[in-house]
Amino acid sequence: MTTSPFALVLCQAGAEPWLKQELARVRPDLHASYQRPGVVTFKAMGEPFRPDEAPSSVFARVWACAAGPVKSIEDALAVAERVNATHLWIAPRDQGLPDMVPPLRIDEVNRHAAEVEAELRASGRFAEGEPNKGDRVLNVVTSPGEPLVVGWHDHGPGRHHGPGGRMPVAPRPDAPSRAYAKMAEGLYWSGAAVGGKDMVLELGSAPGGGTLALLERGARVLAVDTQPMDDSLLVNPSMRWIRRAAGDLRFEELPLQEVTWIACDIHLAPVLALNMVRRFVVPVRDHLKGLLLTLKLNDDATVESLPRLFEQIQGWGAREVRALQLPSNRHDIFVYAPFDRPVKSRSTKRPGPSRR
Repeated sequence: MTTSPFALVLCQAGAEPWLKQELARVRPDLHASYQRPGVVTFKAMGEPFRPDEAPSSVFARVWACAAGPVKSIEDALAVAERVNATHLWIAPRDQGLPDMVPPLRIDEVNRHAAEVEAELRASGRFAEGEPNKGDRVLNVVTSPGEPLVVGWHDHGPGRHHGPGGRMPVAPRPDAPSRAYAKMAEGLYWSGAAVGGKDMVLELGSAPGGGTLALLERGARVLAVDTQPMDDSLLVNPSMRWIRRAAGDLRFEELPLQEVTWIACDIHLAPVLALNMVRRFVVPVRDHLKGLLLTLKLNDDATVESLPRLFEQIQGWGAREVRALQLPSNRHDIFVYAPFDRPVKSRSTKRPGPSRR
Protein backbone atom coordinates (compact mmCIF):
# COMPACT_ATOMS: atom_id res chain seq x y z
CA MET A 1 0.00 0.00 0.00
CA THR A 2 1.53 3.32 -1.10
CA THR A 3 0.82 5.96 1.53
CA SER A 4 1.50 9.69 1.56
CA PRO A 5 2.32 12.25 4.25
CA PHE A 6 -0.45 14.38 2.70
CA ALA A 7 -4.19 13.91 2.07
CA LEU A 8 -5.95 15.47 -0.91
CA VAL A 9 -9.53 16.68 -0.38
CA LEU A 10 -11.94 18.12 -2.96
CA CYS A 11 -14.88 20.23 -1.82
CA GLN A 12 -17.18 22.94 -3.11
CA ALA A 13 -15.30 26.15 -3.91
CA GLY A 14 -15.96 28.47 -0.99
CA ALA A 15 -16.49 25.67 1.54
CA GLU A 16 -12.80 25.35 2.44
CA PRO A 17 -13.16 27.15 5.83
CA TRP A 18 -16.05 24.85 6.78
CA LEU A 19 -14.06 21.80 5.68
CA LYS A 20 -11.08 22.83 7.81
CA GLN A 21 -13.38 23.68 10.72
CA GLU A 22 -14.96 20.22 10.52
CA LEU A 23 -11.68 18.30 10.17
CA ALA A 24 -10.13 20.16 13.10
CA ARG A 25 -12.81 18.41 15.15
CA VAL A 26 -13.00 14.94 13.58
CA ARG A 27 -9.40 14.56 12.34
CA PRO A 28 -7.14 16.86 14.40
CA ASP A 29 -4.11 14.92 13.12
CA LEU A 30 -4.63 16.48 9.66
CA HIS A 31 -3.26 20.02 9.33
CA ALA A 32 -4.21 22.16 6.33
CA SER A 33 -1.41 22.77 3.85
CA TYR A 34 -1.81 23.69 0.15
CA GLN A 35 -5.12 25.29 -0.88
CA ARG A 36 -6.91 26.39 -4.01
CA PRO A 37 -10.67 27.04 -4.32
CA GLY A 38 -12.26 23.60 -4.04
CA VAL A 39 -8.93 21.86 -3.29
CA VAL A 40 -7.20 21.47 0.09
CA THR A 41 -4.31 19.22 1.05
CA PHE A 42 -3.68 18.22 4.66
CA LYS A 43 -0.43 17.05 6.23
CA ALA A 44 -0.83 13.91 8.33
CA MET A 45 0.93 14.68 11.60
CA GLY A 46 0.76 11.06 12.78
CA GLU A 47 0.57 8.00 10.57
CA PRO A 48 0.81 8.61 6.80
CA PHE A 49 -2.48 8.90 4.94
CA ARG A 50 -3.59 5.65 3.29
CA PRO A 51 -5.20 5.39 -0.17
CA ASP A 52 -8.12 3.40 1.27
CA GLU A 53 -9.02 6.09 3.84
CA ALA A 54 -12.17 8.17 3.45
CA PRO A 55 -12.92 9.87 6.79
CA SER A 56 -16.54 10.78 7.38
CA SER A 57 -17.05 14.40 6.38
CA VAL A 58 -19.95 16.62 5.38
CA PHE A 59 -17.84 18.81 3.10
CA ALA A 60 -15.27 16.43 1.56
CA ARG A 61 -16.44 15.09 -1.80
CA VAL A 62 -13.19 13.26 -2.55
CA TRP A 63 -10.42 11.83 -0.36
CA ALA A 64 -7.09 10.66 -1.78
CA CYS A 65 -3.40 10.47 -1.00
CA ALA A 66 -1.76 13.65 -2.28
CA ALA A 67 1.26 13.93 -4.55
CA GLY A 68 0.76 17.68 -4.70
CA PRO A 69 0.90 20.01 -7.71
CA VAL A 70 2.87 18.71 -10.71
CA LYS A 71 4.36 20.66 -13.60
CA SER A 72 3.53 18.44 -16.56
CA ILE A 73 1.68 15.46 -17.99
CA GLU A 74 4.93 13.50 -17.73
CA ASP A 75 5.13 14.24 -14.01
CA ALA A 76 1.54 13.04 -13.52
CA LEU A 77 2.36 9.82 -15.38
CA ALA A 78 5.42 9.37 -13.19
CA VAL A 79 3.17 9.50 -10.12
CA ALA A 80 0.84 6.92 -11.69
CA GLU A 81 3.85 4.67 -12.34
CA ARG A 82 5.15 5.06 -8.81
CA VAL A 83 1.86 4.22 -7.10
CA ASN A 84 0.78 1.65 -9.73
CA ALA A 85 -2.49 3.41 -10.61
CA THR A 86 -4.58 1.48 -13.13
CA HIS A 87 -7.52 3.88 -13.56
CA LEU A 88 -7.79 7.60 -14.20
CA TRP A 89 -10.22 10.19 -12.90
CA ILE A 90 -10.06 13.74 -14.21
CA ALA A 91 -11.70 16.24 -11.86
CA PRO A 92 -12.15 19.83 -13.08
CA ARG A 93 -11.62 22.01 -10.03
CA ASP A 94 -14.88 23.34 -8.62
CA GLN A 95 -15.35 26.89 -9.92
CA GLY A 96 -17.96 28.01 -7.42
CA LEU A 97 -21.73 28.22 -7.37
CA PRO A 98 -23.26 27.49 -10.80
CA ASP A 99 -25.24 30.74 -11.02
CA MET A 100 -22.10 32.77 -10.28
CA VAL A 101 -19.81 31.24 -12.93
CA PRO A 102 -20.06 32.48 -16.54
CA PRO A 103 -21.00 29.64 -18.94
CA LEU A 104 -17.95 30.40 -21.08
CA ARG A 105 -15.74 29.76 -18.07
CA ILE A 106 -17.38 26.37 -17.50
CA ASP A 107 -16.88 25.50 -21.18
CA GLU A 108 -13.20 26.44 -20.91
CA VAL A 109 -12.74 24.38 -17.75
CA ASN A 110 -14.36 21.30 -19.28
CA ARG A 111 -12.44 21.65 -22.53
CA HIS A 112 -9.14 21.90 -20.64
CA ALA A 113 -10.00 18.82 -18.56
CA ALA A 114 -10.81 16.83 -21.72
CA GLU A 115 -7.47 17.81 -23.26
CA VAL A 116 -5.57 16.72 -20.14
CA GLU A 117 -7.43 13.41 -20.04
CA ALA A 118 -6.70 12.73 -23.71
CA GLU A 119 -2.98 13.31 -23.16
CA LEU A 120 -2.87 11.03 -20.14
CA ARG A 121 -4.84 8.25 -21.77
CA ALA A 122 -2.63 8.39 -24.84
CA SER A 123 0.04 6.78 -22.65
CA GLY A 124 -1.96 3.54 -22.72
CA ARG A 125 -1.44 3.15 -18.98
CA PHE A 126 -5.02 3.44 -17.78
CA ALA A 127 -7.88 0.96 -18.13
CA GLU A 128 -11.20 2.08 -19.56
CA GLY A 129 -14.47 1.80 -17.67
CA GLU A 130 -15.36 2.19 -14.02
CA PRO A 131 -12.90 1.06 -11.35
CA ASN A 132 -13.71 -2.02 -9.29
CA LYS A 133 -13.15 -2.55 -5.59
CA GLY A 134 -9.46 -2.40 -4.84
CA ASP A 135 -8.44 -0.69 -8.09
CA ARG A 136 -6.02 2.17 -7.64
CA VAL A 137 -7.25 5.40 -9.22
CA LEU A 138 -5.12 8.40 -10.17
CA ASN A 139 -7.03 11.62 -9.39
CA VAL A 140 -5.98 14.60 -11.49
CA VAL A 141 -7.51 17.98 -10.62
CA THR A 142 -7.44 20.49 -13.48
CA SER A 143 -8.16 24.15 -14.07
CA PRO A 144 -6.92 26.30 -16.99
CA GLY A 145 -3.70 28.15 -16.24
CA GLU A 146 -3.03 26.22 -13.03
CA PRO A 147 -0.70 23.30 -12.18
CA LEU A 148 -2.27 19.86 -12.14
CA VAL A 149 -2.99 18.58 -8.63
CA VAL A 150 -2.49 14.82 -8.39
CA GLY A 151 -3.49 12.17 -5.88
CA TRP A 152 -4.50 8.52 -5.74
CA HIS A 153 -7.06 6.39 -3.92
CA ASP A 154 -8.04 2.72 -3.68
CA HIS A 155 -11.59 2.35 -4.90
CA GLY A 156 -14.29 0.65 -2.86
CA PRO A 157 -17.89 0.78 -1.63
CA GLY A 158 -18.88 4.08 -0.09
CA ARG A 159 -16.15 6.05 -1.84
CA HIS A 160 -16.96 9.07 -3.98
CA HIS A 161 -19.12 8.06 -6.93
CA GLY A 162 -17.20 9.68 -9.77
CA PRO A 163 -14.40 12.09 -10.67
CA GLY A 164 -14.50 15.11 -8.39
CA GLY A 165 -17.35 13.53 -6.43
CA ARG A 166 -19.79 14.18 -9.26
CA MET A 167 -22.97 12.12 -9.40
CA PRO A 168 -24.09 10.39 -12.62
CA VAL A 169 -27.43 12.22 -12.54
CA ALA A 170 -28.71 13.51 -15.87
CA PRO A 171 -29.98 17.11 -15.81
CA ARG A 172 -33.61 17.83 -16.69
CA PRO A 173 -34.01 21.15 -18.50
CA ASP A 174 -37.75 20.91 -17.91
CA ALA A 175 -37.40 20.52 -14.14
CA PRO A 176 -39.41 23.13 -12.21
CA SER A 177 -36.41 24.12 -10.06
CA ARG A 178 -32.86 23.30 -8.99
CA ALA A 179 -34.33 21.18 -6.19
CA TYR A 180 -34.70 18.43 -8.81
CA ALA A 181 -30.93 18.02 -9.05
CA LYS A 182 -30.51 18.18 -5.27
CA MET A 183 -33.08 15.45 -4.67
CA ALA A 184 -31.92 13.29 -7.59
CA GLU A 185 -28.31 13.47 -6.42
CA GLY A 186 -29.35 12.86 -2.83
CA LEU A 187 -31.33 9.76 -3.75
CA TYR A 188 -28.42 8.41 -5.79
CA TRP A 189 -25.76 9.19 -3.18
CA SER A 190 -27.75 7.82 -0.24
CA GLY A 191 -29.11 4.75 -1.99
CA ALA A 192 -32.46 5.50 -0.34
CA ALA A 193 -34.93 2.82 -1.38
CA VAL A 194 -37.76 5.18 -2.30
CA GLY A 195 -40.11 3.15 -4.46
CA GLY A 196 -43.54 2.49 -5.84
CA LYS A 197 -45.42 1.75 -2.61
CA ASP A 198 -43.99 4.70 -0.73
CA MET A 199 -45.70 7.94 0.16
CA VAL A 200 -43.41 10.90 0.75
CA LEU A 201 -44.56 13.82 2.86
CA GLU A 202 -42.62 16.70 1.29
CA LEU A 203 -42.43 19.88 3.36
CA GLY A 204 -41.46 22.96 1.37
CA SER A 205 -42.18 21.47 -2.04
CA ALA A 206 -42.82 24.43 -4.39
CA PRO A 207 -42.37 24.75 -7.26
CA GLY A 208 -41.77 21.02 -7.43
CA GLY A 209 -38.21 20.14 -8.44
CA GLY A 210 -37.78 17.68 -5.60
CA THR A 211 -41.31 16.41 -6.15
CA LEU A 212 -40.45 15.53 -9.75
CA ALA A 213 -37.38 13.54 -8.67
CA LEU A 214 -39.49 11.59 -6.15
CA LEU A 215 -42.24 10.93 -8.69
CA GLU A 216 -39.61 9.58 -11.09
CA ARG A 217 -38.86 6.93 -8.48
CA GLY A 218 -42.49 5.90 -8.55
CA ALA A 219 -43.37 7.33 -5.15
CA ARG A 220 -46.56 9.13 -4.26
CA VAL A 221 -45.99 12.62 -2.90
CA LEU A 222 -47.93 14.78 -0.44
CA ALA A 223 -46.52 18.18 -1.41
CA VAL A 224 -46.93 20.86 1.26
CA ASP A 225 -46.26 24.52 0.46
CA THR A 226 -48.09 27.84 0.36
CA GLN A 227 -46.42 28.71 -2.95
CA PRO A 228 -47.74 27.33 -6.27
CA MET A 229 -46.58 24.00 -7.66
CA ASP A 230 -45.59 23.75 -11.32
CA ASP A 231 -48.58 23.12 -13.63
CA SER A 232 -46.93 20.01 -15.08
CA LEU A 233 -47.14 18.34 -11.67
CA LEU A 234 -50.71 19.27 -10.84
CA VAL A 235 -52.03 16.77 -13.39
CA ASN A 236 -49.98 13.89 -11.95
CA PRO A 237 -52.31 11.53 -10.06
CA SER A 238 -49.46 10.45 -7.76
CA MET A 239 -49.04 13.99 -6.39
CA ARG A 240 -51.39 15.80 -4.03
CA TRP A 241 -50.67 19.46 -3.30
CA ILE A 242 -51.69 20.84 0.09
CA ARG A 243 -51.52 24.62 -0.12
CA ARG A 244 -50.79 25.25 3.51
CA ALA A 245 -47.84 26.12 5.71
CA ALA A 246 -46.46 22.95 7.27
CA GLY A 247 -46.90 24.40 10.74
CA ASP A 248 -50.61 24.93 10.12
CA LEU A 249 -51.39 21.34 9.09
CA ARG A 250 -53.57 19.23 11.34
CA PHE A 251 -52.73 15.55 11.62
CA GLU A 252 -56.27 14.48 10.78
CA GLU A 253 -55.91 16.19 7.38
CA LEU A 254 -53.20 13.75 6.32
CA PRO A 255 -53.14 10.01 5.60
CA LEU A 256 -50.33 9.63 8.12
CA GLN A 257 -50.72 5.86 8.21
CA GLU A 258 -49.45 5.78 4.61
CA VAL A 259 -46.45 8.10 5.00
CA THR A 260 -43.16 6.18 4.75
CA TRP A 261 -40.69 9.00 4.01
CA ILE A 262 -40.44 12.66 5.02
CA ALA A 263 -38.59 15.14 2.81
CA CYS A 264 -37.94 18.76 3.68
CA ASP A 265 -36.32 21.69 1.88
CA ILE A 266 -37.53 24.77 3.74
CA HIS A 267 -35.77 28.14 3.89
CA LEU A 268 -35.48 28.10 7.66
CA ALA A 269 -32.55 27.80 10.04
CA PRO A 270 -31.78 24.09 10.59
CA VAL A 271 -32.98 24.16 14.20
CA LEU A 272 -36.38 25.48 13.11
CA ALA A 273 -36.58 23.14 10.12
CA LEU A 274 -35.87 20.11 12.31
CA ASN A 275 -38.49 21.20 14.83
CA MET A 276 -40.95 21.22 11.92
CA VAL A 277 -39.85 17.79 10.74
CA ARG A 278 -39.98 16.28 14.22
CA ARG A 279 -43.62 17.27 14.55
CA PHE A 280 -44.45 14.86 11.71
CA VAL A 281 -41.95 12.16 12.66
CA VAL A 282 -43.65 11.53 15.99
CA PRO A 283 -46.99 10.19 14.64
CA VAL A 284 -45.46 8.12 11.79
CA ARG A 285 -42.14 6.83 13.11
CA ASP A 286 -43.37 3.26 13.70
CA HIS A 287 -43.62 2.86 9.91
CA LEU A 288 -41.22 5.60 8.79
CA LYS A 289 -38.45 4.45 6.45
CA GLY A 290 -36.40 7.60 6.61
CA LEU A 291 -35.78 11.30 6.17
CA LEU A 292 -34.48 13.18 3.11
CA LEU A 293 -33.56 16.66 4.29
CA THR A 294 -31.87 19.76 2.95
CA LEU A 295 -30.42 21.90 5.73
CA LYS A 296 -29.36 25.50 5.15
CA LEU A 297 -25.88 26.61 6.25
CA ASN A 298 -26.44 30.17 7.39
CA ASP A 299 -23.12 30.79 9.16
CA ASP A 300 -20.15 29.22 10.93
CA ALA A 301 -22.21 28.65 14.05
CA THR A 302 -24.63 26.50 12.06
CA VAL A 303 -21.74 24.39 10.76
CA GLU A 304 -20.45 24.01 14.31
CA SER A 305 -23.89 22.83 15.45
CA LEU A 306 -24.23 20.06 12.84
CA PRO A 307 -23.05 17.20 15.12
CA ARG A 308 -25.66 18.17 17.71
CA LEU A 309 -28.36 18.36 15.05
CA PHE A 310 -27.43 14.91 13.76
CA GLU A 311 -27.58 13.53 17.31
CA GLN A 312 -31.04 15.05 17.61
CA ILE A 313 -32.20 13.20 14.50
CA GLN A 314 -30.76 9.94 15.81
CA GLY A 315 -32.67 10.51 19.00
CA TRP A 316 -35.89 10.31 16.99
CA GLY A 317 -35.06 6.70 16.08
CA ALA A 318 -32.84 7.02 13.00
CA ARG A 319 -30.39 4.15 12.64
CA GLU A 320 -27.76 6.50 11.24
CA VAL A 321 -27.39 10.02 9.91
CA ARG A 322 -25.30 10.71 6.81
CA ALA A 323 -24.77 14.14 5.28
CA LEU A 324 -22.87 15.59 2.34
CA GLN A 325 -22.62 18.87 0.48
CA LEU A 326 -23.63 17.53 -2.94
CA PRO A 327 -22.51 19.08 -6.24
CA SER A 328 -25.93 20.70 -6.68
CA ASN A 329 -26.01 22.11 -3.17
CA ARG A 330 -25.05 25.71 -2.53
CA HIS A 331 -25.16 26.98 1.03
CA ASP A 332 -26.86 23.81 2.16
CA ILE A 333 -26.28 20.08 2.66
CA PHE A 334 -28.27 16.91 2.02
CA VAL A 335 -29.07 14.69 5.01
CA TYR A 336 -30.16 11.04 4.79
CA ALA A 337 -31.47 9.34 7.92
CA PRO A 338 -32.91 5.82 7.51
CA PHE A 339 -35.43 4.48 10.02
CA ASP A 340 -35.12 0.84 9.07
CA ARG A 341 -35.96 -0.50 12.51
CA PRO A 342 -39.39 0.34 13.91
CA VAL A 343 -39.32 2.35 17.10
CA LYS A 344 -41.87 1.41 19.72
CA SER A 345 -43.76 4.49 20.78
CA ARG A 346 -43.74 5.26 24.49
CA SER A 347 -47.42 6.08 24.30
CA THR A 348 -50.29 4.56 22.37
CA LYS A 349 -52.20 7.81 22.53
CA ARG A 350 -52.93 9.19 19.06
CA PRO A 351 -51.47 12.68 18.55
CA GLY A 352 -54.08 15.36 18.76
CA PRO A 353 -54.68 18.12 16.27
CA SER A 354 -52.28 21.02 16.03
CA ARG A 355 -53.16 24.00 18.17
CA ARG A 356 -51.62 26.38 15.65
